[in-house]
Amino acid sequence: MRRSSGRVAWVLLVGVMVAVAAATLLGSSASTTWDNPELLFTLVTVTAAACVIASTITIALADQREMAEIGLLGTAMMVTSVLPLVHGLTTPGVLYDDNEAFRTSMYLALPVAVIVALPLMRPMSSFGRWAARRWRDWTLLSLLGVFVLASIIVFFPDLVTVPGPHAPFTIAMTVIVVAAMGSLSLRQLRLYELGRSPANLIASLSLVLISMTALLPVVETAYSPGFWLLHVAGSVGVFAACICMTVTRRMTKSAQDIFAPVLASDPLVAFELGLSPVVHQFVADLERKDQITRDHVVRTGELAIRVGERMRLSPRDLRNLGLAAMLHDVGKLNTPNAVLKKPASLTPAEYDIIKLHPADGEQMLAAEPSLAEAAPIVRSHHERMDGAGYPDGLAGNEIPLASRIIAVCDALDAMTHDRPYRTAMPVSMAFAILREHAGSQWDQNVVTQVMATLPAMAPAGAFVSVGRPDDQSLTTSHDIDVSQVPDDLSEILAAVDAEI
Repeated sequence: MRRSSGRVAWVLLVGVMVAVAAATLLGSSASTTWDNPELLFTLVTVTAAACVIASTITIALADQREMAEIGLLGTAMMVTSVLPLVHGLTTPGVLYDDNEAFRTSMYLALPVAVIVALPLMRPMSSFGRWAARRWRDWTLLSLLGVFVLASIIVFFPDLVTVPGPHAPFTIAMTVIVVAAMGSLSLRQLRLYELGRSPANLIASLSLVLISMTALLPVVETAYSPGFWLLHVAGSVGVFAACICMTVTRRMTKSAQDIFAPVLASDPLVAFELGLSPVVHQFVADLERKDQITRDHVVRTGELAIRVGERMRLSPRDLRNLGLAAMLHDVGKLNTPNAVLKKPASLTPAEYDIIKLHPADGEQMLAAEPSLAEAAPIVRSHHERMDGAGYPDGLAGNEIPLASRIIAVCDALDAMTHDRPYRTAMPVSMAFAILREHAGSQWDQNVVTQVMATLPAMAPAGAFVSVGRPDDQSLTTSHDIDVSQVPDDLSEILAAVDAEI
C-alpha cells in the first residue's frame, strides 16, 4: 500500500500543479499583476538564504554519513538556492535599478542545477558512477562554479542578456529542464519503492514543486499570480527537499560496513536507506556467528542486485531480491557451529543439517511483516532446474526467478572464495562449471546474465572488497576460458552446495 499510495500522491501533486500553473499562466488572471518589489525582495532573499543554510547542512550530513545520493541532491539544491538568492537581491526597485541580472539569475537557476544533478539522472553510466564515487570533488567543483557565476551576475548585472519568454531557445530549455527534474523526481519515487523510506517520497514530491520554477523564464508578466505562485512553489520545494534529506536516519557502523561493497560500486543505489533495523540485526547476528558466512552473503547480495538491475526487475521485485540475497543464509543462525565451521567435508548427516537452513530462514523472515515477501525466495534458493534441489524439489519456472538468481550468485561466490579446507578456484573455471550445468542445476538465462554482470563489476573492486586479501582479484572477461571444466565435477558441486 505504501508503494501505491506514493505513486498516487505523486500523480495527484503533478496534476494539481499542472492545473494551477495552467490557470495562473494562461487564464484570465495571467495579465493581472500585484507589483510589490519589496515583498518579492524579502520573500525570495529570506527563503533563498534559508535554503542555502539547509543545503549546506544537507551536504555536510551527506559527507558525514557517506551518502552520495544526498550529497548530490544537496548540491543541486544549493544551486537552486544561490541563484534565486541573486534573483531576490537584484529585484528592480530595491537595491538595484532595472537590470538584466534579475532575469538572468532566474533563467539559469534550474538549468545549472540540472547539470549538477546529471549523475543522479544517469546513475548507471560511466560518468554517473565516476561522479558518484567522487561526489565530494563534483560538489566542490559545482559549488565553485555556481558561486563564481553568482558573483559575476551580482557585480556585473547587465553583462549577460538571456532570450525572451517566447524565444524558441527559452521554450526548448524549459521543456528539457522540466523533463530532467521529472526524471529526478521519478528516481526518488523509485528509491522510495525500493527502500520505503519516507524521505525519498518527500524528496520526490518536493522536486515536482521545484520543477515548476522552470516555467518562470516563459512567464511574460512579472508579478502576475503565476509569477508569485512559481516563486512560492520553488522555495517550498527546495526547503522541503533539504529537510527530508537531513532527517534521513544514519546507518549503524555495522550496517555501513556490511553494505560497503554495494556503496563502493554504485553509491547512488541508496538501497540501504530504507532497510529495516530487523535486516541489520539479522546480518549482525550472522556476522557474530560466522565471519565467512557474513562476507559471503554481502558479496552474494551485491551481485544479485546488479543482476536484477540488468534483468530490469521491477522496484518491488528488485527490493525483494536484494533482501532475500542478503538474508539467504540467515537460517544458518540455527546451524550448530560444529557443522557450520567444520574444517573438512561434511558427512551425509551433517549435510542434512545444513539443508535445513532455507526453511529456517523462511520462517525467520516470514515472522517480520517487512520481510515476508522475501521469505519464499529464501526458501527456494537451493532448488534446481531439474527438480533435484531442496527443500521442495521444485523444477524450472516453479522456482521463483529471484531464487534462481540467488542460486547462481550463491554458487559462483562459494566457488571463487577460500574455505577453511580448500582454496578458491579461478573465476574462469567457475564460469565453465556454471555453463556446463546451466539448464540442469541453474537457470540458463540467469547464468548468462551473471556472467555478463560480474566482469563489469570487477574493475571497481567491489566484489573482492570483503573477505578476500588485497592481492587477489577476479578474472575479467578478457581472460575467462570457459573450456576449463574439470573432468569430475560431482565432488566440487557437492561441496559447494553444502557450503552455500
